[in-house]
Amino acid sequence: MVKKLYHILRSAVFAMFLVGCSEDIENMSIIEQSLHQPDRFSDDKTSDKYRKPQDILEFSDIKPKMKIIDLLGGGGYYTELFNYIVGEEGKVYIQNTTLFLRFSKEELEKRLKNNRLKNTIRLDSDFADMKLPKNVDMIFIGLSFHDIYVERDDKLLTTTREEFFPQIYSAIKPGGKLVIIDHAAKIGTGNTLSTKLHRIDEDWTIKDIESAGFKLIKKSDTLRNPKDDYNLDIWKKKVFHKTDRFVHLYEKPLK
Repeated sequence: MVKKLYHILRSAVFAMFLVGCSEDIENMSIIEQSLHQPDRFSDDKTSDKYRKPQDILEFSDIKPKMKIIDLLGGGGYYTELFNYIVGEEGKVYIQNTTLFLRFSKEELEKRLKNNRLKNTIRLDSDFADMKLPKNVDMIFIGLSFHDIYVERDDKLLTTTREEFFPQIYSAIKPGGKLVIIDHAAKIGTGNTLSTKLHRIDEDWTIKDIESAGFKLIKKSDTLRNPKDDYNLDIWKKKVFHKTDRFVHLYEKPLK
């Protein structure tokens, strides 16, 4: 009898917990809701500590009904959040090159399995022709902008700004946005450390992107770390997940 009563009370408490969570979620903003979905991967939740997604999503002004490209999106950490926020009337495209799929294919396929992200379309394409949809509200490039300047032996895996920028510019609608997050290099180094350290000079990046026709609208210090050792490759243990990262939002002019 005592054992039966224990299980009844336990079930009741659990039910109350679920109701409480449901009510809490209903009172949250759409961005907060995306972070508290019960089926989010545990690895994603662990990553939240150093990615600070709520700040990034609010800074980027992600909204329902938007059409977004998660460019070089890897395993889809941000894709999943975008998918929830844009809803059924929006669309998210996660694009990866052959190189990126070498490292992220397993995670990406797990994330998309059984149409888990119903508002998301997978786009596997290489730099020469990324096959990007047109008239999108935003392109989001999280920690991968420097990759367009990384030198590799296989030409299929490399690109140039002359090949890259026209494709993303034509994909974004007038007034649409471009979000860039990347690992900072020492100011004055330009893109010269992209291959060796996977870092890029913030000031140089602004000039590079604005010369492609975009306009810098605002910056965020959410992911800054002035204690970063800019001489180290981003994969080194001392700085892994602790690099100084700049966050920019650009706009494509209306005309």
